[in-house]
Amino acid sequence: MTTKKWISACMLFGASLIASSQSFAQFKVVGYMPSWSGDVNTVQYSKLTHINYAFLLPTASGGLQSIENPAKLKSLVSLAHAKGVKVMISVGGWNNGDDGAFESLAANSSYRSAFTTNIVNFVNQYGLDGADIDWEYPDAGASANNYVTLMTQLSSALHAKGKLLTAAVVGTGGASILSSVFSQVDFLTLMAYDYNNYDHSTYTYASQSVNYWKGRGLPAAKAILGVPFYGRPSWSSYATLVNSGASPYADTFNGNGYNGITTIKKKVDLAYDQAGGIMIWELSQDLPSSSPYSLLSAIHEEKIVKGGGGGGTSKLIQAESYTSMSGVKTEATTDANGGSNVGSIDTGDWMAYSNVNFPTTGSYKVEYRVASLRGGGKLSLDLNAGTIVLGSLNVPSTAGWQTWTTISHTVTVNAGTYALGIYGQTGGFNLNWIRITKVASAARMADSSVTTPELMSKPEDATPHLLVYPNPVTSTLYIKGDYDVEGALISIYDFNGNQVLNVKGSTNKISVEALPAGAYVLVYTKGMKKIAQKFIKQ
Repeated sequence: MTTKKWISACMLFGASLIASSQSFAQFKVVGYMPSWSGDVNTVQYSKLTHINYAFLLPTASGGLQSIENPAKLKSLVSLAHAKGVKVMISVGGWNNGDDGAFESLAANSSYRSAFTTNIVNFVNQYGLDGADIDWEYPDAGASANNYVTLMTQLSSALHAKGKLLTAAVVGTGGASILSSVFSQVDFLTLMAYDYNNYDHSTYTYASQSVNYWKGRGLPAAKAILGVPFYGRPSWSSYATLVNSGASPYADTFNGNGYNGITTIKKKVDLAYDQAGGIMIWELSQDLPSSSPYSLLSAIHEEKIVKGGGGGGTSKLIQAESYTSMSGVKTEATTDANGGSNVGSIDTGDWMAYSNVNFPTTGSYKVEYRVASLRGGGKLSLDLNAGTIVLGSLNVPSTAGWQTWTTISHTVTVNAGTYALGIYGQTGGFNLNWIRITKVASAARMADSSVTTPELMSKPEDATPHLLVYPNPVTSTLYIKGDYDVEGALISIYDFNGNQVLNVKGSTNKISVEALPAGAYVLVYTKGMKKIAQKFIKQ
């Protein structure tokens, strides 16, 4: 980016840093555990972030009915917390369509206060992390306004204690859930199922649900897409259907519509790109963890694929969410899941995004969703008004302004929060989104990702007798340790396991200036001795 253009950007950043925050939000996997079904000892806790225990029922005057199976809840909390999983109490539920208690307590200030106090006390009693309100469903008008009042009061009380407040809402058509509720909750779980009797939870309906709530102003990070672990019209669990002969990869069996692994993974992709996570109704309906066809395992596997390692360290930034720009405009897009894209990107145009957080030093895969009628173009990625240039990438021609493809490159960033910039080195393309994903470390590559013969064999002596510095390195890598042995070989491998450099072990410095920015593994080999050390090239 030119100095002149970035001077203007710097001035705008100062005013906008507080207004916008793009960070690596955790991809949530929320599972419901019914009080009446399922064994807490068989839950795959490592594949979940939150569990909602269902259901606690309110009384018309703001009291709480006795919880079913309290010993199960206590065990769930103990086991989940030991694995770092949050547990909340889900209040309400379908309850045969009877929401009279909610209607009554929400309409009366004394009852609301009593209910709020009782919920906080219940959360504290069982050591829970918050409450999930499942009022199915407030009516339009006074009931909708009472719902907002109730949620606002709950939000103040729970958040003051450091607890969460969430709510389950219908997939589409939830006009009685007013948008003023969005700021009160930590997230909403979208019940994108039961739309009709057969194809009740299609991918299309999932996409419609995410778009519906985001279109009403719900932040993407607060939209948790619900998926069913059962089929309709029989209401049979996924486990029952598969054990009866249904394909774990299909969506229909003997007149039942359900979600198999293929559709579940597509929905995870949708949620990862366009929302904040996945919600499951409900955990006991899955096949056990020992089965290769477990839906929760499929969700976890796809999360790893999307997140570059399963840590949830990925962030999708919509191109139109810039905090400052020069020369571009937004327009409606026909790309998957709708929304807007940035168009009219000419040479010298730019977009800037403040407060982009990179949580750890290392390599990040940066993807760009682009389209170009002809000729393509070239973009570059910068930090802090161009003071750090991460790299550039050619944009191909896609033969249409709404014909989209994804391009990517891997860059190295030191941990910190930056102003991120996209600059049109050569114009002639549209941009829909940018996704930043933390990739596996070089040490992990040496263990599993790199498949060259030199790294597949386990070193006899893994003690780090080799020091490489500086790390990260810009031009010259220095080596210190047990390397100066006649006949030794030093090899360097990139992230994909390709050997990019070979040098004799008698040298104490290696020029890496010509290597692209990224993570590498240096391997010292002498006879049966093999030592691997990671380093980052800036």
